[in-house]
Order: sequence, then C-alpha cells, then structure tokens
Amino acid sequence: MGLFSEFQRQMVFPGPQGVDESLLSNVAAQVGATELRVPTEDGETLYGWHRAAVRTGPRRVLLYFHGNASSLLAQVELQNLLLSEGWDFVGIHYRGYPGSTGVPGEAGLHKDATAAWQWVTGELRADPGRIAIHGRSLGGGVAAQLAARVSAGALVLESTFTSVVDLAKEHYRWLPIGRVLEHRFMTRDFAGQVSCPLLVAHGAADSIIDVHHGKELARMFHAEQYIEVPRIDHNDMLLVGLIATRYVDFLEGAIPAARSELE
Repeated sequence: MGLFSEFQRQMVFPGPQGVDESLLSNVAAQVGATELRVPTEDGETLYGWHRAAVRTGPRRVLLYFHGNASSLLAQVELQNLLLSEGWDFVGIHYRGYPGSTGVPGEAGLHKDATAAWQWVTGELRADPGRIAIHGRSLGGGVAAQLAARVSAGALVLESTFTSVVDLAKEHYRWLPIGRVLEHRFMTRDFAGQVSCPLLVAHGAADSIIDVHHGKELARMFHAEQYIEVPRIDHNDMLLVGLIATRYVDFLEGAIPAARSELE
C-alpha cells in the first residue's frame, strides 16, 4: 500500500523538471518579483512570488495556482499581462515543489491555498473582494475549493478537470481506479458553493484533460463566461495572445479599477 501511495503521488504531483530555487531566484530578480516565504497552518513553508503593479488606487490581486508539473516560471507571460493591466500577481509553489518544504497531497494543497489567501489578505492587506483566484489544470481543483470557502471577487478555471476521479477513469478505463484514488480533487462538488463571477477556459484540442471537462464545469458552476480555444492542447499557452483581451475583460468586469485608477 505504501508503494502504491507513492506511485499515486508521483502521478498526480510530478513537479516541474529542471527547476530549482537558484533558478527561481535568478528569474525573480530579472522580472522584479519579490520572493515569498509563506507559512502554512501545519508548519510548512511555501515559496512564492509577488509582482506588484504600478497603481494609484486600491490594490487588485490575481492569486494564481499552477498545474501539477508546472512552476512560477511557466507563467511569466501571463504575469506580465496582468501587471500591464494594473493587477498584482501572487503565486506560490505547493508543498514539495521547488523552494517549498513538505510532501504534496490533496489535503496539504488545500492548506497551501489557505495560507496563500491569508498572506494576500493579511500581509498584503488586499480586500477579499478585489482578489481574483486563478487555477490552471490541477490548480483549478485547488482554486475551486478555496473560492468556495472565501469571499473572492472572481474565479478563473483554466484547463481544469471535473475531478481527478473522472479524469482517471477516462485514462485508465480497465482499472477500478476510482475506488483507490487518494487524491480526488472533486472540483465539481463545489459548484453550488462558489458565488463570485466565474470564467472557465479550455483548449478544444486538450489531450490530457478533454474539453468536455471545461464544458461540464461551465454548466455546473453557471459560469459567466466560457472560452473554448480551437487547436490549443493542454500545455499550450491559453489565456495570452489572441484571447488575452477576453480574459482581461472578464477580470475588469468582475473587479473594476477604482475611480482613482481610471483618472
């Protein structure tokens, strides 16, 4: 059972390849990110970035949760887009990921999300209603549960599954895997508990998390917007480039800039 648990952990939380804390620090210096050390309630310390936008009014923050094989380095283009529109960016690495202590697991990742939220609302003193939560892939499962527990201003689910159970059954049809999964991430179970505006975005050619997951999430959560992008696979950049305007417009509509920021 111990070996099987470890196998599951490696499958669900493979981590990024070729990323270490030295590389993270070097890139953070290049892009002007402040490196964070965020404590969790159970004694872990999470590595993260805060990139502050130039602003004149109340702070708006995009709190970002990455995918299972990703890191902060993969989203620099998205971060730059947000900063150009007056949004702060805050992202953390889950426990067990580069720079963070601990071992990843579903319960632990939800504690990590809570710690990140508390840092943004506490240390950064951001108004909860001016925080947008954005989760990509596995991060969508983290983001949805957090959004069900806090009073955020908006939620974005990008390339996210209805649940890891549903996804595993599709990829391993010959195994009774649904009964033995330890890390289930039941995103769909939080559909009735999220009250903030929601954007669901998915690539139509996603070969890892099929696009029907995005369609189902948009239906179940009664999303304000659903964006489906042709010819985009799971690891392609989704919310930058041609559809960046729709992403930014959603955020701006959910959490408008204060009057002093517009003048």
